[in-house]
This record gives sequence, structure tokens and C-alpha cells, in this order.
Amino acid sequence: MTTMGDVARIAGVSVTTVSHVLNGTRRVNPEARQRVEAAIEKTGYRRNVVARALAAGRTHTVGLSISALTNPYFATLVHAVERSLSDAGYVLIVGDSHDTVGSERRVVDSLLDRKVDGMIVAPSAGSEHSTLPEIIATGTPLVLIDRGADIDCDQVASESVAAA
Repeated sequence: MTTMGDVARIAGVSVTTVSHVLNGTRRVNPEARQRVEAAIEKTGYRRNVVARALAAGRTHTVGLSISALTNPYFATLVHAVERSLSDAGYVLIVGDSHDTVGSERRVVDSLLDRKVDGMIVAPSAGSEHSTLPEIIATGTPLVLIDRGADIDCDQVASESVAAA
């Protein structure tokens, strides 16, 4: 696997210069920039987002646990959420809970293991006693959608009873 150090060596610049070219954090001499870009292309260098996330303490990802991806309502919702997050520089990771607490637990655990910066959950019935408190305990920002739950977090849901 090619490192930033490899790119710097090939381009004849410092690792810091490679970093500035990749991140746009400082102006880099056009000739040096061109050498760095050529070295990146030659080596096939790819950023290590895992290492960057460890250093920054942020992954720029948001997890979404949804109950039925095949439902057109949820497909539209996922699309809208992804679009908004993408515009803000985030990537969406989606898991289907199949509207069961067991599947929801697996999705949520997987998202927490990936250190998502936030989580959006369409909760399964009963998850306020298991999955949701686990998310809150980690300090991961949480928003519930579609269904409300008797738990202290941000929630976006309609009042079904009054609407009916």
C-alpha cells in the first residue's frame, strides 16, 4: 500500500506538502503541486480515511437504521437524508433493521463499531428498552424518525393517532 511518504519521495517534496495538496490547506507552488499530482497518479495513492478519522476524532459518517428499505416511503427518505448529508460533507451508512429489535441491535452495533458521528433511527417496537439507550450511553448524537419513542432524544415523527 502506497503511503504519503512514498508520494512525497517520488515527487521530491515533504509529506507536509503532499498533505497540503490533498487537503487544500495551503497554497503550494504550482510546479510542486504538479509533481505531487503526478506521483499520486503514478502510485495509485488513496487517502487512509481510517487513519485520518483516528487523528481527527471524526469519521464524517452518519448511520441510518431503517425498518424497510423496500418501502417507497423509506427509499425517498433515505435519498433525502443522503443528499443533505452529502452536501454537508458526510457519508451515509444504511442498515435495514427489518423492524425487529434483534436486527436493529446488529445494525446499531455495527454502526457504533464504525464510530459514526451521528445516528438516525427508525426504531423498532420495543427498542426504547434496549437499542436506543445503548446509543445514548455512547454519547453518539441520535435522531429518531418515523416512530417516536419514550426516550430523551431528538425525534421527528407524525402524530399518527391525531392524524387518523
